[in-house]
Amino acid sequence: MIYISIHLYVASCRPCPKKASKRRKKRSRHRTKRLGVKFLAQTYFFYAISDGEKREYTNEDQIPGYGIQSIPSPKLISYRQVFVNGVLQPRTLYHIREGSLTLTSEDVPEKGVPIIVQSVRIYR
Repeated sequence: MIYISIHLYVASCRPCPKKASKRRKKRSRHRTKRLGVKFLAQTYFFYAISDGEKREYTNEDQIPGYGIQSIPSPKLISYRQVFVNGVLQPRTLYHIREGSLTLTSEDVPEKGVPIIVQSVRIYR
């Protein structure tokens, strides 16, 4: 588990005085308040190498030696990124189910190209 600290800022505006003094320039007075919110997050990675022929990669296609890898269910994940040869892929070029990645692009990745799926689950 990883703790992620996200700082949210809330802006509040108080009204400017009707008559500004000659010494001060007319400007709005904005105040911001920092709200520190901590979230608990878990990350999942899946690494595979393309064989140059297939479009669907499952948990069995993972590269050994990178620890526990999986493609979790999309229902559990808050955020996901897919990289093919180091290039971030738009959502229109892949489909993910639990344990399976299907590439929907016209071209199949060349042989030896790395495929990475990074998934993040954020808890409150």
